Amino acid sequence: MNHQEYITHLRTRTPSAPNFDVIGRAYKNAQGIDEIIFLHSCYWDYVAWLEDTTDIKFAEWVVHCDNNPSEGHTLSHLLMHWLWTDECNRFREGLPTPYPYPPMGYEGWAN
Repeated sequence: MNHQEYITHLRTRTPSAPNFDVIGRAYKNAQGIDEIIFLHSCYWDYVAWLEDTTDIKFAEWVVHCDNNPSEGHTLSHLLMHWLWTDECNRFREGLPTPYPYPPMGYEGWAN
């Protein structure tokens, strides 16, 4: 999925609700250059929660993912997947999450 396909997916294949508005924020990539990361606002809320309640620094995730690309995925897409996977893992392991219910799409994932 290239960048254009990713953005189209974010805007047309997700619920039409304020927490799914697409927001872009600039982060330094592995080369130290600002790169705009596009995520739904609910993912940015999760980033804020992670940084407020854990020792996770999202900027480090950006650099790590940029250094370890996944063929067919943009940096934003890869980061969105990492965030979703992190929340699923936390929920499955009984660790704190921002909500008492599983993330959207979680169906006993990776049991």
